[in-house]
Amino acid sequence: MMRPILLLVLVCGALSAQDLLILRTGERRAGRLVGLDDKTFRLQVPLPPPPGVPVGGTPLFATVTIQRADVSQIEFAPDPARDERLKLAAVEQIAEVDALWTKSAPWLSLPRSPSARIGCVLGDLLLLTGDAAGAERALELFSHIESGTWNDDDRMAARQGRLRAMVATGHAKDAVSEAGKLAAITENPLVLIEAKFLLASAAESDLRRFLEANPRWKEDVHAIPQRNRFYNDALDLFLFPSLFYGSMAEPSARGLWHAAQVYQLCGEPARALECARDVAAIYPETAAARPAVELIASMPEAIRASDPETEARTSASAKAAVVAPSPPELPIKKPIRKKAHEKTTQK
Repeated sequence: MMRPILLLVLVCGALSAQDLLILRTGERRAGRLVGLDDKTFRLQVPLPPPPGVPVGGTPLFATVTIQRADVSQIEFAPDPARDERLKLAAVEQIAEVDALWTKSAPWLSLPRSPSARIGCVLGDLLLLTGDAAGAERALELFSHIESGTWNDDDRMAARQGRLRAMVATGHAKDAVSEAGKLAAITENPLVLIEAKFLLASAAESDLRRFLEANPRWKEDVHAIPQRNRFYNDALDLFLFPSLFYGSMAEPSARGLWHAAQVYQLCGEPARALECARDVAAIYPETAAARPAVELIASMPEAIRASDPETEARTSASAKAAVVAPSPPELPIKKPIRKKAHEKTTQK
């Protein structure tokens, strides 16, 4: 009597880890989605072992076809291990993420599918390679996701990736123009941060080109305002997340790190050190923390010994401790006594 119950438990356990198709009749079909076309889904379902086969042997599966018109909803099986791999993925894992994308791409347009998230991670990794072919593929990938995903948040993430890919493929002017329009109309903090980051990156690139072309800009009264505009635009936009959305660790740390690089570019190592210290102290778990720590360690001892924040606090405390000078004493006015021979006049 126990064996059929055990088999039922094993089958149900296997099904619980699978994708779930909810039919319009209310029936639920669990298994693993393995294919689709315009009219049907193909679902691989586990089968109980045949009589006489010991439990724990090679699992058996069957593939069933279900009409798309009969399906009201799909719940894709959660995969925490996959999600953790995607979160920690580096350039070295491109092949692994690419394989995940190939498997999930057919489900891009289906509600609750993880396809867009996987594809966006792959696109970001391709951009990190710095390779022209990788950037071209990332642009194609982000565009495909933006036009095909079912989810508005994923569509916006793909759009942001597409703009970064446009910059990487030599279409920076169009990307910056689109990012400026996006920053002016969006109410989504993440979208606003990404748009401002793209604008900041463009300002930093303009600053680098300007400094290369004008090494003696300080001696040219006409060049000074242009340099200051690029400099201030880049810093204001890079520091935007940490100033207004400091609880968003990754974008805040990224902005601080890029601000440190702007300061380094402009020969202000003390300010670069301050930004790097903020990243290391406030956002130690972010991707920017490691290069920030490396920058701190590479600084000369004389610069590392300085701590503007501590110095500012010490200065403020010293000023507060100064006792305000007492007001000058006024001369005491002695009462005038009337002489005996003077008469008091009655009014």
